[in-house]
Amino acid sequence: MSVTHSDVTTEAAIRACQRQLPASLDGGDVVFGFDGMIDAVQVMVDTRHDPESYTPIRTLDSLADRFQASADENSSLAVEWVRNGTRTGGHTSHLSRFFGEIGYDPTMIGTFGRPVRDVFEEEFGAYEMASLGEPGETHAVEFDDGKCMFIEPGSYLRFDWETLADTISLDELAVHVDGTDLLGIGYWTVMPRLPSILSGLREDLWPTLSDPPERILFDPGDVRQLTAEQIERGIGPMEGLAAVADFTLSANRVETLALADRLTTADPDRSFPEAAAVAYDHLDVTRFVGHNVDFSLVVSDAGTARVDVPKVSDPALTTSAGDHFNAGFALGLLHGLDEGAALTLGNAVANRFVRTGSPPSFDEITATVREYDDLLSG
Repeated sequence: MSVTHSDVTTEAAIRACQRQLPASLDGGDVVFGFDGMIDAVQVMVDTRHDPESYTPIRTLDSLADRFQASADENSSLAVEWVRNGTRTGGHTSHLSRFFGEIGYDPTMIGTFGRPVRDVFEEEFGAYEMASLGEPGETHAVEFDDGKCMFIEPGSYLRFDWETLADTISLDELAVHVDGTDLLGIGYWTVMPRLPSILSGLREDLWPTLSDPPERILFDPGDVRQLTAEQIERGIGPMEGLAAVADFTLSANRVETLALADRLTTADPDRSFPEAAAVAYDHLDVTRFVGHNVDFSLVVSDAGTARVDVPKVSDPALTTSAGDHFNAGFALGLLHGLDEGAALTLGNAVANRFVRTGSPPSFDEITATVREYDDLLSG
């Protein structure tokens, strides 16, 4: 597979998004699985001044320096952290939260506790939920230049198609999936046996559906944690689903570089766009989407598009910015936007989320798209 025509520029993509974005949304049914996490957002303390005030560790480099100094001195290291909030997390929660906010009816299939934990029930009690087990717990430590995630896995760690089918019947799963507009799946890296679930969906579930989802969004997560052999075993199951639905594979810059290195000979000089092209050329999927703090891109048989991302000088929250980009991109495809316009919409959703720390309403999304040029120049 290869790119067939020239790139779509940032300016062209912005104009297309501004033209093509509908004035309102009619909603619809969407379904997401198969994880479920509880996220504690933390800040690490550099200097504690008194019980109420402190100076945070602002960069990953500063934290790395502490680890290196401790290792050089052959000594232990203690670092205080402060919790800035607790919320539900993971692909299933983040995407459901976004789509529910803008008027869709999400169905959630994942690990929310058995019985469902209060934190999920309080936030998502109005949605259809099928809980498969216990959630994971993540400590997301945020810095000015990135974040560090400490994860205690949930039941999803051991899930494969057989254990999933033992937990929820095929008939019940079909009720949740049939008639939906979008199926979102994440993350492979927290569910090492996810390829067997992809195969089960294609071979066992899909033939039972009268109105299967036309679109699938697949977020593998941090593929640096997967070996080349694991990636190889997952290609067939991914391509099986891509044969029956419009299949978007999405990854951030670092994940895209790692995926390209596992699909072909590793190349430390490979650029982000080059890595995206490698991933697309080696996987028979509808499109490959990559996102980064500087720009997002898409590669498909329709060609390539690249859209610059507005900077956020004082982010309110960066954890799950990628999930919100994915949500915005998927929303664009659901409403017939071309791929460059959908990239712009994904960037706009992520930008608004990072600035405010909350999933945006559709009015806020529309405003962000309208002022996209100003945000870029600012």
